[in-house]
Amino acid sequence: MIRSLRGWASLWILAAMGAGVLAAWLWLSSTAAWRDHLDRAARTGRDLAASVLLGAPVPGDTRLVPLGRADPPPGADAAGMRSSARITALAFRQSRPDAAGARLQVQVVSPTLQYPVADLSAAGAYDGMAALSRSLARLCSDPVLFLRADNGPWWRAESPLWSCAAQPRDWRIAAFLLAGVALMALLSHAADMTAGFRDFARGLATRRRPGETADLALTGPDELRATITAVNGYLADERARLSRRAMVLSGVSHDLGTPATRLRLRAALIEDAALRARFEEDLDRMGAMIEEVLTFTRAEIAAEGVREFCLAALTEAVVDDYRDTGRPVGMTLAAPASMDTAQTVFALGRPRRMALPETRRLLFIGRPLALERALSNLIENALKYGRRADITLRADSARVVLEVQDAGRELDAESLRRLTDPFQRGDNTTDADGTPISGFGMGLSIVATIAAQHGGELEFEQRPDGLCARLVLPRG
Repeated sequence: MIRSLRGWASLWILAAMGAGVLAAWLWLSSTAAWRDHLDRAARTGRDLAASVLLGAPVPGDTRLVPLGRADPPPGADAAGMRSSARITALAFRQSRPDAAGARLQVQVVSPTLQYPVADLSAAGAYDGMAALSRSLARLCSDPVLFLRADNGPWWRAESPLWSCAAQPRDWRIAAFLLAGVALMALLSHAADMTAGFRDFARGLATRRRPGETADLALTGPDELRATITAVNGYLADERARLSRRAMVLSGVSHDLGTPATRLRLRAALIEDAALRARFEEDLDRMGAMIEEVLTFTRAEIAAEGVREFCLAALTEAVVDDYRDTGRPVGMTLAAPASMDTAQTVFALGRPRRMALPETRRLLFIGRPLALERALSNLIENALKYGRRADITLRADSARVVLEVQDAGRELDAESLRRLTDPFQRGDNTTDADGTPISGFGMGLSIVATIAAQHGGELEFEQRPDGLCARLVLPRG
């Protein structure tokens, strides 16, 4: 069984060449057979005109039967088609010196066809009969031909070239169908091959969505399987590396706890109150920094499980916690105010939007503790640098958008770009009276990591009344 792209490419190249050669041979052989058949019919027509006008010998495969001078030709009734036949009559004027002034009258009696001969009347007898005979041989109707010179006797001409059985088999339609089927089969198999690569790319792009922890499925040709195997190995190594990092950091945090406790006890023995306060402040900052790094690492490895929960209820709970402490945090719940409905045979055109009642639940599949941490970080960041936090939650059938608006100072584009980098802070790190604002520059990095773990992203928008941090999460 062929499993590699190289093998399939070789097979399809050979198959396409074979189908093309066979289709071309069928087409060209049919065209040549029909050309020979019509050329023989044209020569027969010329010989019949010469036999009637000049008494030349009749061609070997053609018969001329004399019928007399009656008009219409008496042989028409004998042919059994006079009552229901279609009669095509025309006359050719021959002006050549060997038959000066001779006129050739012709009648074609067919059971089904009225032959298109309007453009043949102006032709000479020989050219006209050649063209007429070609038409009789091309169209399948088994006609009977009557002809005479001027007012001479009528002749009934019989030739096997005018019968339907004499026509060569035409393989040109079969050749066209063969080429079309071969092309469609090639395109279909190519689409199947590319679908495997497209599915692999889509699966790799959604690896950071909730619940996507299993290895990518091995499908497609050998080259794609080898690539998927390599990517699965790389992802497994990355997960192991992140786990080891979290383990090391967790161990360091635990091991630092004991000396930090001893340092606090020893700091309590310092008689200088100002020195003791600065010493304890440094210890607090060291512990907070270690905790921030641990939180960032846990977000990277997505240690929390995925489940379904109400995102609106989680957001309200976080906001209520801040309100209970008197913090300036507000919330507007506008999700989902409307939903896109699918098209049906009864509702064609653009999708309709369906309004939902105000008492609604916003179900979401993700990691609730991680999203709670992300929302808390956004609110803390807004309160530190923007004095207040206004949360807006809205959703549709495709995504959830959570906005946190502050009233902070304006930041330039470069500062906005650097906000999600670890240990990076904006230029507004002091309050109005110049007091430094505490922080390590990890909060927004954790939010961006959690957003990426859910297949979303963290965006920023500078508005006239402050900075808006927007957490966009897909619902699919």
